[in-house]
Amino acid sequence: MIIPASAENITISFSDLQLGRNIDIEVYQPTANGSKLVGQTNSTGSLQLDTNYDYVFIIRPAEDIWFQNPLNGLELLKLEMPVLLTWLLWFMVIFGSVYVVYRRL
Repeated sequence: MIIPASAENITISFSDLQLGRNIDIEVYQPTANGSKLVGQTNSTGSLQLDTNYDYVFIIRPAEDIWFQNPLNGLELLKLEMPVLLTWLLWFMVIFGSVYVVYRRL
């Protein structure tokens, strides 16, 4: 007679999801009164959970502040503005920079 072995704990790794940067993940266990926070980890970590319960995963992306990376601000402009206006803005920046350097000489 073979008795199947059951795993009581399972380790979940979030690094396989390729979420990019460090994103907070909260794990809740639904209860009759609402939910209970089981653990908090990030997208590069792992978490050990009991397989006898159900869980809800909440992914909370970090706030992206464009002052920390100015290229994010340029990407936002590129996504939100019409293409012609974006090219015009780039032309003005390049032309203005050349004009300022020329006037300084």
